[in-house]
Amino acid sequence: MRNIFLVMRREFLTQIRKKSFIIITILAPLLIILAVMVIAYMIKMNETNANIAIVDANNQFYSDFKSDRKNIYNFYQVKDINSLKDSLIHSKNLDAVLYVPKMQDSLMDNLQNHIQLYTNKNLNKKLIYSIENTINKKIENKRRIQLGLKKSDLDKINFHVNLKITNIKEGNKSDSNSTIKDVLSLSLMYVILMFIIIYGTRVMRSIMEEKNNRVVEIIISSIRPFDLMMGKILGTTLVAILQFCIWTIMTLFLLFIGQVFLGHELIVNSIQHEEFQTLMNHDTELQIKTIIDSLFELNYPLIIFLFIFFFFSGYLFYSSFFAAIGAAVDNDTETQQFMPIIVIPLLLGAYGCITIINNPEGPVAFWLSIIPFTSPMAIVTRSFYGIPLWQLILSIFIMLASVLLMVYISGKIYRVGILMYGKKVNFKEIWKWIKQS
Repeated sequence: MRNIFLVMRREFLTQIRKKSFIIITILAPLLIILAVMVIAYMIKMNETNANIAIVDANNQFYSDFKSDRKNIYNFYQVKDINSLKDSLIHSKNLDAVLYVPKMQDSLMDNLQNHIQLYTNKNLNKKLIYSIENTINKKIENKRRIQLGLKKSDLDKINFHVNLKITNIKEGNKSDSNSTIKDVLSLSLMYVILMFIIIYGTRVMRSIMEEKNNRVVEIIISSIRPFDLMMGKILGTTLVAILQFCIWTIMTLFLLFIGQVFLGHELIVNSIQHEEFQTLMNHDTELQIKTIIDSLFELNYPLIIFLFIFFFFSGYLFYSSFFAAIGAAVDNDTETQQFMPIIVIPLLLGAYGCITIINNPEGPVAFWLSIIPFTSPMAIVTRSFYGIPLWQLILSIFIMLASVLLMVYISGKIYRVGILMYGKKVNFKEIWKWIKQS
């Protein structure tokens, strides 16, 4: 145990003193914020101006299409349709021609599949949706008037049911909003996935570096290979925890700064914005209240316990894999034949969690929670929806047993592979190491 602690301490201090660690730790949150800003800027810059000619044979839509800074609508007579289509081919000022044919009845049934939009390029999908939405609303309004219906009558006819789900087994706990659960559960699952991949790879590269530098030959003379492997895994774990803590503090600090300097201005501008006033109706306020209530109904002690347990147990399980691979090979190229053993189960678990949020107690959810390769992500995802106690105990027991078994097997591979040089290793050779060592 003392040797493991010494190796862990050495690994931790070695990694945090590297310039790469300091640079990545400081710049990562800033780079993420910069990336979000760049993406938002790119989306805004990708919007282009459009000049659209409208030919309405019914003279019904002229008042509905209004020009703005991005899109300009010009109206023409039916006799101009052919000349507009011809000029559209070579025109640089005209982007599209919208043709609404003559309606054949008062309900405009023939317009559903006969309205044409001629273009000379790929238009913005947002613009196409806006044109379709404008036409649909106009026709629906005309039909309502033609049928002698009042808008208030249609509002009374339209009915939307929101089921209030109450779980009797869980003390009449209501499940009023599942969207917030879906977002939070998949977010925590993604954290575990990225943690395993990023820092598991770091363990593997650290072992390969010392193996290629022949430093490990000196270390092995005074310490057991197993103690060296566990020390490296635990040392990298401490580095990861420190890095995440720094990122969390920096993120909270940046959010606080943003709230102090921009918060009031953003709130005032949002309230004054016309779209915000339109969206903030009574139903929206009720939805926000429902989301807030659902946040208070979550079983946070259970969620936090399962996240921490499967966060570290899953990392120890997979980092043992990474350590064994790092000890068995000599360079990055040789690692590629072994990486699918790690990547494929992780991807299956990640995509399986999308199925879990649809049916948290289905057979797929059960087996993904039991299999140790996927249980760290599956259990964390299911923790927001409730897990039968016997499944939870079984999953924890299997995970603990799997971690011990994987550490034991990886120790055998590490003991032999760490001193092997110049020989290309395959699965058959590794199996021989496990049986003989």
